[in-house]
Amino acid sequence: MTAIEMKYSLFRDIDSINDESVLYRLTALVKSLLHMPYTEQSDSKDESEEIPEFVRNMSVRTGIPGNMDAKELMHQHWGEVYGKGLS
Repeated sequence: MTAIEMKYSLFRDIDSINDESVLYRLTALVKSLLHMPYTEQSDSKDESEEIPEFVRNMSVRTGIPGNMDAKELMHQHWGEVYGKGLS
């Protein structure tokens, strides 16, 4: 669901509420949520802690020289396989 669809769905649901006290509580809740700073879940660990040490220290040998742009190489591959008009 896109942000626009969520907003429309929320608006439609709120529009169907007739009880003024429920609307007041809902308004207070939404305002409090909007004023809260966005933070990641506090109980989640840092990604680097979840990755084992030996995996973080691994290197991958690609055979591509250091002066070659890997992004350009991928664009070239994409053009050869799927055609230049799609890239």
